[in-house]
Amino acid sequence: MGNSVKWGVLGTAGIAAGCTIPGMQKAGNCELYAIAGRSIKKAEEFKERFGFTKAYEGYDALINDSEVQAVYVPLPNDIHCEWVIKALNAGKHVLCEKPIALNEAEIRNMFEAARKNNVFLMEAYAYLHSPFVAEMKRIIDSGEIGEVDYIDTAFLIQDFTSDFRLHKELGGGAIYDVGCYCSTMILTLIDSPIDYVKANAEICDDKVDHMASVLLKFKNGARASFNVGMALGLDSSDRYDRFFVHGSKGYIRSDYEYNQEGEISYRLTTKTSDGARHTREFKVSAVSNYTLEIEQLGRAAMGLEKPHVTEEFSLKNMRLLGRILDIVGYADSRQEYVFDNGVVLPFVGFGSFMSTDNRGEDVILDAINCGYKYIDTAAFYNNEEQIGSAVKKSGVKREELFISSKVWPSEFGREKTLKSFEESCKKLGTDYLDMYLLHWPKENHTEGRDGNCQWLDKVKESWAVLEELYDAGKIKVIGLSNFLPHHIRPLLETARIKPMIDQLELHVGYMQEYAVSFLKENGILPQAWSPLGRGSVLGDENVSYIAEKYGKSNAQILLRYLVQRGIPVVPKASSMERMKNNKDIYDFTISDDDMSFLSCLPQVGWSGEHPDLG
Repeated sequence: MGNSVKWGVLGTAGIAAGCTIPGMQKAGNCELYAIAGRSIKKAEEFKERFGFTKAYEGYDALINDSEVQAVYVPLPNDIHCEWVIKALNAGKHVLCEKPIALNEAEIRNMFEAARKNNVFLMEAYAYLHSPFVAEMKRIIDSGEIGEVDYIDTAFLIQDFTSDFRLHKELGGGAIYDVGCYCSTMILTLIDSPIDYVKANAEICDDKVDHMASVLLKFKNGARASFNVGMALGLDSSDRYDRFFVHGSKGYIRSDYEYNQEGEISYRLTTKTSDGARHTREFKVSAVSNYTLEIEQLGRAAMGLEKPHVTEEFSLKNMRLLGRILDIVGYADSRQEYVFDNGVVLPFVGFGSFMSTDNRGEDVILDAINCGYKYIDTAAFYNNEEQIGSAVKKSGVKREELFISSKVWPSEFGREKTLKSFEESCKKLGTDYLDMYLLHWPKENHTEGRDGNCQWLDKVKESWAVLEELYDAGKIKVIGLSNFLPHHIRPLLETARIKPMIDQLELHVGYMQEYAVSFLKENGILPQAWSPLGRGSVLGDENVSYIAEKYGKSNAQILLRYLVQRGIPVVPKASSMERMKNNKDIYDFTISDDDMSFLSCLPQVGWSGEHPDLG
């Protein structure tokens, strides 16, 4: 490869013309070799303007050029995955403009392609290469301002009136397109798992967030907040940036602009034991972050170092952005939920309670053949052996399925819970479970009414077992079922690992709104069992009215309602037609008015089961 890398640029976007290509021109190890555009005229203009050797009409032509060694991809967010993988498969190293993908699954596929082809992929956060960020990290790591307890930052830019950034389906919106700067800054400076996320957004008529505020709390006690927006004003050049770090012994303030170069100033204030404050001003000299970024990936391509922005970091950031977007109302098109540990839960699973009573394992085989990857069961259902047999007969690899079971409260306590888990695994024919839940908080509804908290002691003992099994890799997700806020609060006081999910009876006519709100505020995923209610809900004339309006079945409306609220579902069905029907809920969206109508229907369809009432 020599001392330089031959780069191709896939597209003639504004960020390429105004930022990255000028940075490439200054990079010592970069050769501007090829430019591709959708039109040859545009590509030729860039060739003459910046000094590329070749110009191509169409992206495939550039990718197929054997002389090109690395490719920069500044395309619209929704097509990053497609073209990045094409470039990687052609043996090119790739720098992809942020945000690199629309979801975590796309990122995993992209980096897998990089590994398969023995090339590097890096997400383009040019500012992370800045000596200013390195200086902030150095100060924090040195302990000069003590333990970081709060970071605040902001990035607000001008209004985009006719831009792909204001199209939700193209990966637009303030959180996604500029919030990613703030989130990556915070994740760079705070090295701790996230405890909870709270967010609010201004969603406009185009269904895209124009402005948003986010609050994060980390496991180490640190907090962070950021504000982002694309509606600062109509002025074409206005923007507002802010950066503040507070520690136990001091703080840092800066009007630092993301991707700024030149002399970047910041004020460092330290506090003495007597409360006196000493403020000093410093400056960091920075060349173009885009130049530093290109040079860094160039050195990686030459085998001298690894990419600065790693796959792990990109996944961590995407996971955070996904949680924020879910909170502000972007979950309506999500077909899977990714937990903080990277485990993927399909949004629509197959509920097996009483499903196997008539046709046994054939029902499970039908579900798998209909495309269900997630099977929900429990020791109490007495069908784990049938499910295990069906999975074996299906020929589907174990790792391609998500299998969940539950321990009944009569089996709470250390030894009983361990035994119950082992028996469930044996019956299911597996040595691990994707998810394991405590089925109900109490063995009977009268427990605890006399003030005796023996039920809670047993819950805590069993939860500690689930934590151990999780640490050992025998369970990927641990959680609860039918636990209400007053059952969860005391558990959170002692739990080493917070419950990741709580499966509740949730459906139109019985939404347990207080419990759902509590779970979301505490970073616990609510999931719906009995999402279709019963006959009284499935056949409700109000549901039928909405179903007719959208040309869908009543079941599809009920499931879409929950999924649109970001709540995964485990419906059951006996026929393959209904199984397929229950999965086919992603080609329409229920309007805000109809969501409100369904949310405000009188209580109907409740099973009569309640952990405290029987």
